[in-house]
Amino acid sequence: MIIYEAHHFNLIANYHTLNLNFPSHLHRCFELLFLMEGEMEVIISQKSYHLSTGQFLLILPYEIHSFITKSQSHAKICIFSPDYVPTFHKMIENGSLENPIFNLSLEADSLVSRTLFKDSSNLLEQKACLYLLLSELMGQTSLIKGEKQDQELLHKLLTFIQAHFTESITLKSIAGNLGYNYNYLSKYFNHNVNMSFVDFLNETRVNYACYLLIYSEHNISEIAFLCGYESIRSFNRNFVKIKLCTPKEYRENHPRSFMDMYPFHTY
Repeated sequence: MIIYEAHHFNLIANYHTLNLNFPSHLHRCFELLFLMEGEMEVIISQKSYHLSTGQFLLILPYEIHSFITKSQSHAKICIFSPDYVPTFHKMIENGSLENPIFNLSLEADSLVSRTLFKDSSNLLEQKACLYLLLSELMGQTSLIKGEKQDQELLHKLLTFIQAHFTESITLKSIAGNLGYNYNYLSKYFNHNVNMSFVDFLNETRVNYACYLLIYSEHNISEIAFLCGYESIRSFNRNFVKIKLCTPKEYRENHPRSFMDMYPFHTY
């Protein structure tokens, strides 16, 4: 299950989290996490990293990631656009970090505590703070270069799916709309999202169905069609495959919670 958060286009946004658990997702922005207390497991591109109190972690644009708290955690998160740090964004283009976890020097920590994770900070101070953080990160890790990727295509592709998943769409029709060769787009999608287009579409539709089952009064047949399925049989089959229960069981047994709403909300 992968969620694309197309709304992350603001230059910078800050969040405070308690006991954060969040499923696999991606977005076009950098994501900086500071663990104030506790422990957390962060999975980035299928690699698991253990984060301890006082450590920082950076997630690069379009990296698929998730958060797991097994006991307790208190974290600050800063999500910032590549437009905020263009020099660094150009430096890490088509690359990944060997180790995204790092610590700050006393000098950098003083600036960060005064400037970052605050919504009313001075713009120039924020940029200076981010570049200082990134400099310290790169002094503690190395960059692994990969194949050249068209990240703007990934954004266009996932945004199109988010806008049209309730309709009768295929990857072939999307290729026509976006002006790409179908075979190229199919290989590109599988390589960058690590699942087939059909699986991604079904997961997106089923996640939306879960939201409607909890937060609407529509019956199950109506929800199936609202999610883009042309038959109730196909809806039920895919729902059970992904959620391991029927839509009726999900509605009856699954309590309302923050996580029910994750396809449409952020932290």
